[in-house]
Formats: sequence, structure tokens, C-alpha cells
Amino acid sequence: MAAGDEFRERRELDLEARRGRYLARLVGKAADLIVALSLWHIPGAAGVLACLFYILTCDAFPGGRSPGKRLTGLKVVRLDREAMDYQASMVRNLPVAVPVLLYLIPAIGPLLAYTLGAGVLLVEAYLGFYDPEGQRAGDTIAETLVVEFRQNSDANPVSDRRA
Repeated sequence: MAAGDEFRERRELDLEARRGRYLARLVGKAADLIVALSLWHIPGAAGVLACLFYILTCDAFPGGRSPGKRLTGLKVVRLDREAMDYQASMVRNLPVAVPVLLYLIPAIGPLLAYTLGAGVLLVEAYLGFYDPEGQRAGDTIAETLVVEFRQNSDANPVSDRRA
């Protein structure tokens, strides 16, 4: 099998799964960044480390669902059909962590975070919007995809569900 065929086959992983809506993805990521920035307020270096740890690993939470993804009904899946793990989450979210990492540079860090870091986030948002599969750069590198989370009960009409 040619590399291109394998790539297309992996991309067709969830044809039955609906790709995550762009607005839902933005709201979910914003919610996760609010949680991360709240952690930043923990005194000392612990807050910065907690913020970075959260940003990098939040998609490895059970089921590939960070709090922001839970809020918006989304989840992250790997194209190789393996469970989301910390390594894939870290690779996927490294571009989002760039502004925080830049902020830590003495003297010019805040300036870099607000210029270069914001630029990286804008590129990520652009790619997520215009990519046919909705993959931003972090998704492409980590070989992940954001899809709508469907529970087994979603297939049943509301009138058929038991309380």
C-alpha cells in the first residue's frame, strides 16, 4: 500500500463521525485557556507549571475530552484509532502553549508572547478553519482529529429514553 493510500485511509477514520464544528472548537479551546490562565494565578512557579501542564495535556483526559471539549460536545481522536495519550496531547497542543512559553523569557517575554504567540494562535485558527478536515497544525503533526462526541443514547429519540 502506498503512503498516500494509507494516509487517505487514516483520514477517513471517522466518516460516520461528524467533524467538530469550528465555532464549537473555538469555544472549547477558549474554555480550556480560561482554565489554564486560572491556574497561572497559583502563587510562584507552581502556577506557571500547572498552566503549561494543563494546556499540553488536557486532551489526554479520559475519552480525549478536556473540560472545554466536554462543554461543547467534542472529543479528540487519533487517526491510528489508538486512545488519546499524553504524548499525542502534548504534540497536538504545543503550538497553543507557545505564547505561555514565550512569556517566560526574561525582559522581552511579554512582548514576544503578545506578538509572535498571538501570530501562532492566529495561524492555528486559520488552518483549523480552512483545512478540509478541520485540522490545525497541531492536529496534523499529532495525527489527531476533533469530532463531535456521540453517546450511545444519542441514537435513540428523546421519547424512547428512560429516565
